[in-house]
Amino acid sequence: MNELLQFDQHATMALNGSNMLFWDNLMMTVTSTLSWSLLILTIIYVLFHNNAVREAFIILLMMVLMIFVADRLCSGLIKPLVGRWRPTQDPHIMYMMDVVDNYRGGKFGFFSGHACNTFCMATFLALLFRHRFLIVVLYFWSVTTTFTRLYLGVHYLGDVLVGLTIGMIIGLLFYTISKKILKRYKVRERLSSYEYTSSGYKLYDIHMLLAMIFVNYLLIIIVAVCRGIV
Repeated sequence: MNELLQFDQHATMALNGSNMLFWDNLMMTVTSTLSWSLLILTIIYVLFHNNAVREAFIILLMMVLMIFVADRLCSGLIKPLVGRWRPTQDPHIMYMMDVVDNYRGGKFGFFSGHACNTFCMATFLALLFRHRFLIVVLYFWSVTTTFTRLYLGVHYLGDVLVGLTIGMIIGLLFYTISKKILKRYKVRERLSSYEYTSSGYKLYDIHMLLAMIFVNYLLIIIVAVCRGIV
């Protein structure tokens, strides 16, 4: 166990920080939930454009409940129960960590809420939309968002790995629950053709979602550059 903890510490310190102001600004921007507002709004649009209103509300409600459960499980239960210091708060190594804008996070970091939340969302949406390239992009979004926590030094690698594993399990669980709930309602018949995914979502809307993810990343890069100039 001691060897595993030492490896976790060394790996985290290797991934922490850089000597480039641009990367510092970029990671601080990517890690902010507000930075992904365009992505969130586009997902909501796709849900309501491809489902009956009641069906869309059920799916959206399940997603909100999923994030609430994931957040409470992480921040409300496991973190205070386990009590593992964040690297930037650990008295043994906190002054060895690269800290950006004096951001150190709260006291405890096991397990990563960012990793759990983003991976449960990516898993839920991957099962919902069932479009191969979109699945890859959604998990890429999860990985990049999660990596910022290592770069900023507010989580150990182990915190992140446990968080993303639990997140995928929660995403699968809530998708299964939402699917069973929707079966109780008379929802519109799903169409199956080259214009739709296998789950009945319009490819045009899926492509729009992919484009908006790209635009969101571009905007984040622009914000990071502007922060460096200012």
